[in-house]
Amino acid sequence: MPSGAILAVVLLVALVGTVGVVWGARWRVGLNALWRVHATATPTRTPRPSLAVATVTVVKPVIVAFTPTPLATAATLVAPSVAVTPQPMPADLTQIVARYGMDPSRRFIVVDVANQMMRIWDPAAGPAMDGKTLKELPVSTGDTERGYRTPPWYGLVGDYWGTFSASGVYADEGWYLFEDAGDILIHGAPYKLVAGRKVYEDMDALGAYPASHGCIRLSPEDARWFTAWGPQGVPLVILPKSP
Repeated sequence: MPSGAILAVVLLVALVGTVGVVWGARWRVGLNALWRVHATATPTRTPRPSLAVATVTVVKPVIVAFTPTPLATAATLVAPSVAVTPQPMPADLTQIVARYGMDPSRRFIVVDVANQMMRIWDPAAGPAMDGKTLKELPVSTGDTERGYRTPPWYGLVGDYWGTFSASGVYADEGWYLFEDAGDILIHGAPYKLVAGRKVYEDMDALGAYPASHGCIRLSPEDARWFTAWGPQGVPLVILPKSP
């Protein structure tokens, strides 16, 4: 073979080897990178933080412990020497007793929303009742013009709450009845504490017009009497405004 042909063959072999080395290395690098991509675990997606769900809370009366109202006794409210003069039951109360199946020989309470009056029947006619079987107390009930109401109801007077706060005011002699849009109680007129003194609100509403948030309000004096009379467990009827 001529020397020129031999030299051409040698150069061709060297060129092929060089190309193989260069491209082989690049090929191996590519394969290794591809393998690392497939061998690496897929990153976990960070979950979106959960948002707190808004809840609606109902404002309920809070019993105030720092100014407990002492329970009065019947002896401190009326003279023990009052003569007992029982009265016959009025005709309208007789009809209410029949309608609700109450026992006329036992105590009961009727709240007349239409006339803003509480009527208390006590056949014993003891000293606390001034010797009478019927006692009437002016009240103020739920103001429907402001969106409040004292709904018709029949049940038993519940637990004694004493002094409590609600809607930015205080009230004494609270007696629980039932729950409607909120807790319905019988209690004394609401008040605010000004320089340590009780300033009562809506006193002119008692016996005249509805002014409460649904509760049955009494004057402070009548509320103390009511507590001393001991109403817990006594049947109570709230009459509908319209017959």
